[in-house]
Amino acid sequence: MRRILLIIGIVFAILNGSAQSISTYGDLRAKVLHVGQKLTGHNTTNDQAIAVIVRELAMNYQGRLSRQQFQELKDTIEVMRQQIIADTWKTVLNSAIETLQEKTDTLDIQQRILDYYKRVPQEQIYVHTDRPYYVPGDTVWFRAHLVDAVTHTPISRSRYVYVELLDQQADTLMQRIVVKCDNDGVFANALLLPKTIRGGCYTLAAYTQWMRNFPAERFFYKQLVVVGNSSLTDSQSEPDGLAVRTLRTHSPLLTDSTLELGQRKGQLLIQLNKTIDKPLACVLYGSGNLIVADYTPGKVLRIDSQTLRPGSLSVAMVNRETGAIIAEGQTNIEGKDAQVTISGKAQSNNNPMELNIDVADADGTPLYGNFSFSVTDYDVVQPDTLQPAIDKSLSQQPADYSLANMLSGRFPEIDYGFQTSQTISGSIRGTIFKKVKHPKLMLFRPDTGFRTTFELGDSSRFTINGLDFPDGTTYVLEGMRRTGSTSLVQLNIDSISYPQLHVPQWSIQKLDIPEGFNKQAKEQVMYGSIDREIELPEVVKEKKRQHKPTNLMGVPPFRAFYDDDPMLNNFHSMEILLSTLGIPVYRDSEGELQVRARSGSVSANYHGPTIYIDEFRCNVEELLMLQPSTIESIEWFDHVGAAHMTIYGWNVSTSGLLLVRQKPGLHGRIFRPLSMATVQPQGWKPSIEFYSPQYTDPTAKARPDHRITLYWNPKVETDDNGHATVRFYASDVSKRYLVTLEGVSNDGIIVQKTVIIE
Repeated sequence: MRRILLIIGIVFAILNGSAQSISTYGDLRAKVLHVGQKLTGHNTTNDQAIAVIVRELAMNYQGRLSRQQFQELKDTIEVMRQQIIADTWKTVLNSAIETLQEKTDTLDIQQRILDYYKRVPQEQIYVHTDRPYYVPGDTVWFRAHLVDAVTHTPISRSRYVYVELLDQQADTLMQRIVVKCDNDGVFANALLLPKTIRGGCYTLAAYTQWMRNFPAERFFYKQLVVVGNSSLTDSQSEPDGLAVRTLRTHSPLLTDSTLELGQRKGQLLIQLNKTIDKPLACVLYGSGNLIVADYTPGKVLRIDSQTLRPGSLSVAMVNRETGAIIAEGQTNIEGKDAQVTISGKAQSNNNPMELNIDVADADGTPLYGNFSFSVTDYDVVQPDTLQPAIDKSLSQQPADYSLANMLSGRFPEIDYGFQTSQTISGSIRGTIFKKVKHPKLMLFRPDTGFRTTFELGDSSRFTINGLDFPDGTTYVLEGMRRTGSTSLVQLNIDSISYPQLHVPQWSIQKLDIPEGFNKQAKEQVMYGSIDREIELPEVVKEKKRQHKPTNLMGVPPFRAFYDDDPMLNNFHSMEILLSTLGIPVYRDSEGELQVRARSGSVSANYHGPTIYIDEFRCNVEELLMLQPSTIESIEWFDHVGAAHMTIYGWNVSTSGLLLVRQKPGLHGRIFRPLSMATVQPQGWKPSIEFYSPQYTDPTAKARPDHRITLYWNPKVETDDNGHATVRFYASDVSKRYLVTLEGVSNDGIIVQKTVIIE
């Protein structure tokens, strides 16, 4: 009896507490869980209490549920339902579930945003250079920090970053290089400025192939200043500075006048001053934040700022049923910076220096990651105050993340995937008939001897994936029929396209350059502190040039002619040139080029030599069509060894190997079979290591040291304690040092610190 009275008392207490409307999902879920914990038991009284209370809670809830919230409540009620014996009370619980379902959004806002993030991931790039200004002939050391736009964590889904240098005044491309990530996902390299480059302002741009799916305005752009004889404006001649253009930051998203956003006492305050009779959700997203909260019009929604990640934050009021955006705006969440300490004692006169680095988050937890680090001479390089630092650059919300597109399921067209390898693409077709049935493609890389053949099946198009090659690599391709015949076969190679950059508008400001920078920088270039090359007077050699073999094996030929041999211009035909090499030319009954054996006899199964012209295997007719004046080198091997077979294939004739290379830049040099093509696509630029002299023996110094950048390391790795140490030597003139550390930790915390060591 006492147990029954206790249960009845609990029921009335819960029902009285539920008589007032329940406005938040948290309250509703807490009450439902409380019922399950207090009243679950296998008797009729408990079953009735559970069913009645849960139904009343569902009816009194005045808010809206997301589909995820509804599923959580449904799962909880289903557990209770399985423990009820009487079918009558099971029916009551089913009614409660139906009531909650009616209050559930038809649109799952949070899930749609997450699905959009998954299907359309965004990349952001920030490029850290060793300093803000240079001189002609200088070296620009840089690292491209590639991060996920939502979480800011370092990524390497794209394994290649394209870096371009543009002349703003002439609107022309100066350089383009491809930077490949290393085993740690670091994109670092260097740009060598021409010694003839004029002084002025240039734009450094960086992007990935994936970023080409979105507007070029979203690429990374940075101003690069070259101090030289020419100037952009008359103000450059003034001694106090140089007039340069700085990036105009994007205007913040205009906030709807009915949506008020404010921050006070550690809270973000959100209020919609508009009467709406539809269920609303307040959506907060950006900089790694995603919150979907119930909102009652006219009320103030308070969000603890400490729970938000710092950066640009978008706020929108959304109709829960239709996904229509009622109002939206944007604000910036200020967060505590990472704790970075750089300590050390300044040295001079080529003495060694040691700098200790400690990195932790705002709470003091050590941060692990790879950061870029530069040390420059502070007396000639001032801090870069005109370009946005990494924290400002990466914290901007990508404009391509439109909430309207996310909620409506409108996805952009994706034309470029994540570039995980390099490719060569094209097609094989007939010269008379458009389609070649079941074509095959041969791929040959001359520098390594790699050779393979692909079967294309019914397709005439091909894309060779999985390639990874440095700049300057040559590939030879040949299309053929299924039988191996190349008759009436045409091979077409697709050209590589590059995006049209959208250089931002820059505002003109004064850049103060210390007086001694120009002189010291030129001395640095002159004495080769960067590339370790010293310019010497031109020397004219009277002795005849000694030729190195031009064949891929580097093997000295039996006989050869090279382009500076005057005899090449005296030959009127290839037959005469070949005879001079000791290759008497005649045709047998089948029209094949024949060379008599040294004994003077020719066997019945004798075959002519193997002929290659510019790495293409050719026949006698193509060889005799050449003009001797167009030849750069011709090498004859009367004996074919294993090295030749490794490079040119095991089917090389034992009767000899003839290698012909033509002069570059000639038009119509040779009749080239339409089935063959030589391609040299742009590959990645091999990394260059920063040279830092080691003065272990000061008396052995060979030349003056006028370095401006004394130390550059694109990959300073902190240990488990967030600590790292770097060591280098001072120059002849350096006394004070400008030290900069930039990057993103492995868990997405942006790190930036600039200090002066003196």
